[in-house]
Amino acid sequence: MIDFGMDPQIAIDGPRCFSGEDGFEIETGYRPEVRAALAAMGHTMIDADGPLGGAQAIVMDDSGVLQGASDPRKDGCALGY
Repeated sequence: MIDFGMDPQIAIDGPRCFSGEDGFEIETGYRPEVRAALAAMGHTMIDADGPLGGAQAIVMDDSGVLQGASDPRKDGCALGY
């Protein structure tokens, strides 16, 4: 969100990756050149079998308005008051 100026929903909707003992597990949605660059750095690329994680978020903007976002990969919702 911070580095790329994303709102909460856009950030949560984006593809994910996780590094583990067996390699770098990556969801679909990354550009081929990103995958190639990671592999060139020595990462063993593993295509994820399904969604990696889940998230909900509530962010308060500068005017005090709450913005909620919920991950389409999992059940859940963002609630705030």
